[in-house]
Amino acid sequence: MKLANIVKVLQGMSSEQATQIRREYVYKNNRLYRKVDDQLRFVVPTAMRWRVVRTYHDDMGHFAAEKTLDRLRKDFWFPKMRKYVKSYISACMECVYNKTVTGKAEGQLYIDTVKPIPFMRLHLDHVGPLPKTSRGNQYILGITDPFTKFTVLKAVRSVNTQPVIRALNELTSYFGLPAIVVTDRGTAFTSHNFAEYCKLNGIQHIQTAVRTPRANGSIERINQTVCKCLRASCVSDSDWDTAIRDIQWTLNSNTNATTKYSPNDLIFDFRLRDVVHKRLVQAIHDEANDSQESIDIRRERATKSIEAEQAKWKQRFDRQRKKPFQYQEGDLVVITNVAPSTGFSRKLEPRYRGPYVISKVLRFDRYVVEDIEGLQRRQRRFNSVFHAEHLKPWCTAAPFLDNDTDGSDNEEDPGNVPGQESDLSGVAELSQTSNRDNDG
Repeated sequence: MKLANIVKVLQGMSSEQATQIRREYVYKNNRLYRKVDDQLRFVVPTAMRWRVVRTYHDDMGHFAAEKTLDRLRKDFWFPKMRKYVKSYISACMECVYNKTVTGKAEGQLYIDTVKPIPFMRLHLDHVGPLPKTSRGNQYILGITDPFTKFTVLKAVRSVNTQPVIRALNELTSYFGLPAIVVTDRGTAFTSHNFAEYCKLNGIQHIQTAVRTPRANGSIERINQTVCKCLRASCVSDSDWDTAIRDIQWTLNSNTNATTKYSPNDLIFDFRLRDVVHKRLVQAIHDEANDSQESIDIRRERATKSIEAEQAKWKQRFDRQRKKPFQYQEGDLVVITNVAPSTGFSRKLEPRYRGPYVISKVLRFDRYVVEDIEGLQRRQRRFNSVFHAEHLKPWCTAAPFLDNDTDGSDNEEDPGNVPGQESDLSGVAELSQTSNRDNDG
């Protein structure tokens, strides 16, 4: 029933719902009130709802829906208030830009099956910048095989593409070309030259989503270990690159916690002599019994160990996560904003920037995000891949806010007559009431 009709009933006119209306509403001083818990709350006309909610949300600190509702319900009532407030807040631009999503982070762990073939897949990444050595090196290029865990470390002067290509050429001259190369979105890997190198050699290049290091976790974990070893073993900042060889050997000769074998044992079918120049170790290795299980058996067992560990990783990771929001092509989103370092506090910087449009849906909750057509912010069109955990829906106005019809809502409108749809929606503003107020 429309609010104007409710007023007529309360003024003495007859209606089939007169008893129910008089039990739930009061009309006094030319205003309509709703009885809630023995208290009177002003019934907000349709045209006033947006203004009232804006006052209680925007002007009072942009609190979330429940706190905004708590304040509103002390003095006001209108049908489907909860839905209206939530719709309003979801369309609040300031909240979208400045409020982060609380609770569990979005996204589950996806694990690709590792083929038991060495060097079919490689993970690459740079560590640095580090203190510049006497040889001009500032970075470490790490390359690892996710099956055997065999790692190659190269001290390089820059994060340009050419040192990466040289390192790959050297590695592939021993072990052949990989089928897949996984990298982050560093400039060395997004350049035209690297794309041409992969195309020429028939290598599939997979770039991880922005700020999602777990997608390249095989090498990221190695990077952490390398940095710890460098800090502990380097006497001078100017010669850390001389320790790289020994660290690489130690990584490849130690038993890996996941595979239960050393990387060397999964590649070579014989025992390698120690290269760290410790005579005792070399003597033991020279005299050791070389009767070991065959390399095929080692690889088979390593594969089973990897699969078992991956299952544990996924279970542990997913326990702390929730299923991500599913976006579609054409959806407008904002992305997490990483404010540049300026030397000043960044506490009040917006947490998101945008809006952008999703142009393509990828596997594993990843999306291609681009500038909206006609709203390009820079000379170069923005185009990148983001995981769902770094996205949030743009503040598109909910259809409910523009809809004059409020259907049944048992929570906010308990006065529904059984078997009938409630029409207590305030479709028409209390024009008669407003006129009386003006006349008074």
